[in-house]
Amino acid sequence: MKIKNKFTIYNVIMLMTPIIMIGVISVCFIIIFILKFPVEELNITRASMINPQVFAQALGEFFKSNPEAIGYAVLWLALCFTLIIISTTVTTHLMTKSVEKPINELAKATELIRNGNLDFEVMGSDCDEIDTLCSNFDTMRKELKLAQERERLMKKERSMLLANISHDLKTPVTSIKGYIDGIHDGIADTPEKTERYLNTIYAKTEIIDEMVNNLSMFSKLELSRICFEFEKGDINEFLREFMSEYKLDFEKKGIEFIDKISSEPAVIKIDYDKMGRALANIIDNAVKYGNSHNPRLEAASYLRDKGVYIYINDNGIGIEESELKNVFEGFYRIDSSRSIKGSGLGLGIIKQIIEKHGGKFWLKSEGLGKGTTAIIYLPVVI
Repeated sequence: MKIKNKFTIYNVIMLMTPIIMIGVISVCFIIIFILKFPVEELNITRASMINPQVFAQALGEFFKSNPEAIGYAVLWLALCFTLIIISTTVTTHLMTKSVEKPINELAKATELIRNGNLDFEVMGSDCDEIDTLCSNFDTMRKELKLAQERERLMKKERSMLLANISHDLKTPVTSIKGYIDGIHDGIADTPEKTERYLNTIYAKTEIIDEMVNNLSMFSKLELSRICFEFEKGDINEFLREFMSEYKLDFEKKGIEFIDKISSEPAVIKIDYDKMGRALANIIDNAVKYGNSHNPRLEAASYLRDKGVYIYINDNGIGIEESELKNVFEGFYRIDSSRSIKGSGLGLGIIKQIIEKHGGKFWLKSEGLGKGTTAIIYLPVVI
């Protein structure tokens, strides 16, 4: 109910209650007067009572001849005045309470929020405007609670970031220092050894560079500071060209590549540079965690469900089902005890890039040692 309508009802109650009660009391007093104080001796007709002067004179003569009636009149006035005061006070109290209670609840809720307590619920009100205010306030509380939880998770991730970066940087930096010391100390006493040392140092710096690039990309995606430049393009054609660039690397590393990419055009809105970064991260993970004895990688695509599915499958170490839900968290790695290089940011970057394209990205694995399948779904342009 609107506050205006509610106040109108209370005002009507405040007005009508004393009128009705005074009317009832007046009828009772009139009956008492008629029975106890006869007025026939005044010899005044009802018609003449209309004249105020006659009525006042008759009233004065009545009270003069019946002084006891003055007490009843005073009692009647006192009762009428008391009824007006009681009715007004009670109605005002009820009206104020109906508005004051939810406002006091909001004040308490504000104090709880100020003290950092968000585990409560703001109750509503039967006044529409205040109920809307309470509802909006409770929505704000829930948003603050979600923000508080996100902040807690971010602090946890920042701690994991520091731990992972310090661990991941320590190994290549220590290795670089060792090889540089070897060069300074003359251990690399032949051109061949020096070249091998320098190549190793360069490889270690590439690991650090990849780590820093992934960290920078992840941070920018999290803060929405990367602009995507979309255009219409055939994702299957792009995927074929992209995979062809890796064929020489696959041959060098002895990786069997199986091409099942559809020849059917699949036009999507695509940022080629960002999509290339996502696919590169998937392939790098497949190679990094691939089978060390007989590595195999398969790329396939299928059109269905008003979109295109892209599958990149390897026969590597796989992922336990219990860990699949965690792998997309920033700075998470499947098993830190395996000493596998990387910051744990790659999958998070892939997921955000695919979602910016309006698609979905997830992983499937039947368990450890059974390989992993990275699946991308992208909606096609109609």
